[in-house]
Amino acid sequence: MKRRLEFDVLRTVAMVFIITYHFGCKYAEEGLPFFNFFYLTPNYDFGNIAVTIFLVLSGGLLYNRYGLIGNANKTSNGDILRGGCKPSRTTLKEFYLKRAKVIYPPFWITCLYIPLSIVRHLLTDGNAFSTAHPLTLFLSVIGFDGYAKLFGISTYAFCGDWFIGAIVLLYLLYPLLAIAYQRFPIWTVFILVVLYSLQFSIPRDYYVILSALPVTIVLKFCIGFALVDNLERLKNWKMAFFALIIFLFISFVNIEGILNTDCFGTIAGIALFILVVNLSPMFNHSKTTAKVITKLAELSYCVFLVQHVIIVWGQMAFIKIFNIMHWNFTEWNVTILLVCTSVAIMAVAWVLKQVSDGIVKKISAL
Repeated sequence: MKRRLEFDVLRTVAMVFIITYHFGCKYAEEGLPFFNFFYLTPNYDFGNIAVTIFLVLSGGLLYNRYGLIGNANKTSNGDILRGGCKPSRTTLKEFYLKRAKVIYPPFWITCLYIPLSIVRHLLTDGNAFSTAHPLTLFLSVIGFDGYAKLFGISTYAFCGDWFIGAIVLLYLLYPLLAIAYQRFPIWTVFILVVLYSLQFSIPRDYYVILSALPVTIVLKFCIGFALVDNLERLKNWKMAFFALIIFLFISFVNIEGILNTDCFGTIAGIALFILVVNLSPMFNHSKTTAKVITKLAELSYCVFLVQHVIIVWGQMAFIKIFNIMHWNFTEWNVTILLVCTSVAIMAVAWVLKQVSDGIVKKISAL
């Protein structure tokens, strides 16, 4: 499928949000001053809105590209799915192989740190598996180490946090979800909304993991089906204005009640999706700007993989340097550190993508 600028803008926006959010989290934990740039609002955090946009995009673009997989391609009313999507001729095997080639090579490359860490522990304290049980290494191989760790399981998770396990789970479920949405679009989304709402009854102590629960990520994934399925209907100034009002209201007005940060973040993410879809044509006026956005968007997955690790390591280095130089942290110099950290993340993500793409090409050529 041909790249579309509005989706690249969304990827880039989400990429910036995930960096600023995790940067803010780490510096807040250390009690260091920083400007609240895309970190927290009264109702949600920008990490949530970033994940929401990525999940919505992932679901929408998969449905637009593949439609129904395998034998399900035989529709009862012709060869066109809802929204003009053509049924895919891709088999289940081909679909999963393509998804694996996208997800696993860069993830496995970054996870090479894990065996190095095991060797280091063996040499220093004689206990190679001091971090977790060796069988949990299997979770690292399949990308579920970060997801399992979110639920209190000790693993060797190093990069990607819980998002990798979530996206792998959604890719596994995609064929079934596509069938359900194709046949019963309204009912599919409605049932998921009801199931999602029932999660509000869980103790508030567990709200921190609500955004990663299976029902939550499946709902956002399927909302992506609906948004991309009806994309042209969303492109008008009334929808853009309405989305802007909702986004600003949720972002700046403290709303009391039973709703949680994930719910507000989801609504804000959908509103921002609609707003960006309507505003992105303005970036086409400059070929340079459009090209930069496209290049940045291509790094989005690798950025998700490495950003948290680089933020943590970068902070440790900055603290040591500031202590040696007897400098004080201020909002302004921490903002400079945010820029430096972001540049480092982009550089590492670019190298990771180049290495990963090169390995995949060589293997495919065999």
